[in-house]
Amino acid sequence: MRHRNLKARKVVKALIKFGCIIKRNTSHGVIVENSKNNKSTNVPTHSPLLAVWIYNNILRQLDIDKEDFEKFF
Repeated sequence: MRHRNLKARKVVKALIKFGCIIKRNTSHGVIVENSKNNKSTNVPTHSPLLAVWIYNNILRQLDIDKEDFEKFF
């Protein structure tokens, strides 16, 4: 994927399609848990766009392979 910035809500929807669970909403974002390995992280939604480095950190923290995940976009 060659985007400079990604839409935060689109990333959350793709995480749900991938099999992640939304644990709760906070004022800073959405807490998402990977149901396959029980790892969780915060996806910031206070801004409509996510920087690419934040997107990469989310995938790394959830232990998701980038190529497998991008099939769900």
